[in-house]
Amino acid sequence: MNNFSFAQMPAIEFGWGCTDSRLAESILAQTQKRLMLISSGYADQHFVEPRLQSVLAQREVHRVIVRGEPSPDLVDKLVAGAPQDIELVIGFGGGSVLDAAKAVAGLLPERYSVVDYLEGVGCGRTLQQQPVPFIAVPTTAGTGSETTKNAVISKLGEYKKSFRDARLLANQAWLDPAFLPHCPSSVLYPTAMDAFTQLLESYVTLKANPMTDALAWQGMQLFHGAFEMIKAEDEATKQQGYGRLLLAASFSGMTLANAGLGAVHGLAGPIGAFFEAPHGLVCAKLLAPITRLNIEALLASDAPHAAMTLAKYSQVAELLTGSPELPGLVMALEQWVADKIPQGLADFGLTQDNLAPVLQSCRAGSMLGNPLVLSDQALSQAILAAL
Repeated sequence: MNNFSFAQMPAIEFGWGCTDSRLAESILAQTQKRLMLISSGYADQHFVEPRLQSVLAQREVHRVIVRGEPSPDLVDKLVAGAPQDIELVIGFGGGSVLDAAKAVAGLLPERYSVVDYLEGVGCGRTLQQQPVPFIAVPTTAGTGSETTKNAVISKLGEYKKSFRDARLLANQAWLDPAFLPHCPSSVLYPTAMDAFTQLLESYVTLKANPMTDALAWQGMQLFHGAFEMIKAEDEATKQQGYGRLLLAASFSGMTLANAGLGAVHGLAGPIGAFFEAPHGLVCAKLLAPITRLNIEALLASDAPHAAMTLAKYSQVAELLTGSPELPGLVMALEQWVADKIPQGLADFGLTQDNLAPVLQSCRAGSMLGNPLVLSDQALSQAILAAL
């Protein structure tokens, strides 16, 4: 068993309707005067007022809306426009909103550009001051940003990189599945498949450890069958299904933060940097092709960890299909995506002729955790299968 470390996690509140009143009470208890609320347009219009009415009445709230993935310019603008005396930052929305809020909370005390802190891009600046306390309220079940220590920042056409520090972790994460029925299927299914991808990749990554294995396996068990549950006639079953998706997504954040990911996310980062393709959809479309390539490579490998990793894939196959046969796992993943996500990567401009920038930029970060090194030819094959 390899040595490992496991990062501190936020205090977690989970339950249907847990944000209805207790969230406001918690915010009021943590602030005296002013806070910053960063939300998505939908969350701001439909969720904020009924849940935070008392906060809005009793505190000075600097409210901003984030649409799309946060860029360096957006984060810097939010920091520059924020009052000096912010006591608390709240991120209320999907993964992009939480990433923006997380970055802002980290930068408010220092006021430098977020670019300075980005891995592989900036000047290597590190946080010198404690971030402003940060509360994460996810309204989608996808990236698990509420339990990670990094904020993903994108500059279209150039890069998609992380601002990472253990102190960026949320102080609290409020997991209320009651938000999820409001997600359109075009958002719910791709984001959920991103969460499952994170669970599976962190389960078979080179950096897995017993704690991340336990969380990843539990997360995949929660995920399995949840899509069917949210379509049930019985309201209690629907609520359980949504709760399972949200909790699985948060577990995926914990596992990726402590074990890393693999080739799916290794490719998804640069694809998102060079093409306006939704991250969850990219991961969903790449999951089956990369899983097939990994299994084929492991079967042909004499690496010491190959047999153990194949055994993990077999466990997942049995969970999803009732059989440990590995081809069945790939087929199940293909069917999941075909049923839920009709779009392909070609819809966002990817072709067999413009993959070079992606392949040139994919070898750092998540790719380093993949069970085996996959050739550029193999990775190209995976992308072409996802078009």
